[in-house]
Amino acid sequence: MLQDTITDNMVNTVLKQMGATSIKTKPAYINIVKFELTDSVRLIYLYEIKENESIYLQRLEPYRRFIGEPGNEDELIRLIKHDLDRFKDALVSDNFSRFIIMSDKLNIVNNKIEALLLSPKFVEAEDLTQIEADLDHTEMDIDTMASNAKLK
Repeated sequence: MLQDTITDNMVNTVLKQMGATSIKTKPAYINIVKFELTDSVRLIYLYEIKENESIYLQRLEPYRRFIGEPGNEDELIRLIKHDLDRFKDALVSDNFSRFIIMSDKLNIVNNKIEALLLSPKFVEAEDLTQIEADLDHTEMDIDTMASNAKLK
């Protein structure tokens, strides 16, 4: 347990040096780290160090994403820094806010799909087939957009 506290403190010190504007440590070694990139854009990460020393890292804002299970505190810091740096680079895009809005919409769609899956209602196979086709088409559109994109 002492080792977990020392690890928390070491990681949080480095994150503060990287520019974290807020770090809250909750019981059970749950840490919430906030970076203010602009007045309207912030990144919030949650990492948890389990008693078996496994670490779980996710981004909470600007949209939720499980980032990974770093093997140690150095990898945890590396993953946060990498994600943070990529967002700093993305901020220069004129389309940044549109990407965030699309990510929010995808999360809404994902939640609705899960709600249907867990619903006591029977979903028609034809309806699922149509949604699958729409999602396949969207995925192809994203692949096309990625291949058409130019380096900054």
